[in-house]
Amino acid sequence: MSAIVKREEFLVNATGTRCTELKEILPDESLSDISSLSLLGGRDIEEVIEEFKTPLRSPIKLDFTDLVTIIEELTTFNQMDCTKWFQFGLHLGLYDPRLKAIEADYRGKTVECFRECMSAWLRGEDGVREKGGPSWSSLATALDTIEEKSIASYIKNKYCPSK
Repeated sequence: MSAIVKREEFLVNATGTRCTELKEILPDESLSDISSLSLLGGRDIEEVIEEFKTPLRSPIKLDFTDLVTIIEELTTFNQMDCTKWFQFGLHLGLYDPRLKAIEADYRGKTVECFRECMSAWLRGEDGVREKGGPSWSSLATALDTIEEKSIASYIKNKYCPSK
């Protein structure tokens, strides 16, 4: 620490102790074999460069402005059974107390319960972020889980970029 306080130049070796000299690279030593560096994970440098040329594909995030589109995709175009809204909400990351509150507010009106469930999901309430956040991908995963596999497949094919 005294070298830092005094603003002196210093070197530290791998054990953390101060040393006075820097190792010189000899002419017969080569830096060309860098594939074994941990930064590359043992892969060839060309493979790593190629990987960075590939654009990243992230899930398309949704928000409350997508509510009408989502309801149309699920109910109008795919005839999803709205009575599954509670189970669906749980798999989207909404918590039981919120879903029970929706149920109490709309007493037996399944379409309204479904709409409010989807709205809460799009707002990212409860544990929605832990389930991937509001995205077509997380929607398809939840649909798969509640055995709405044909709708899940439709959503994946239409909205989820293939890897």
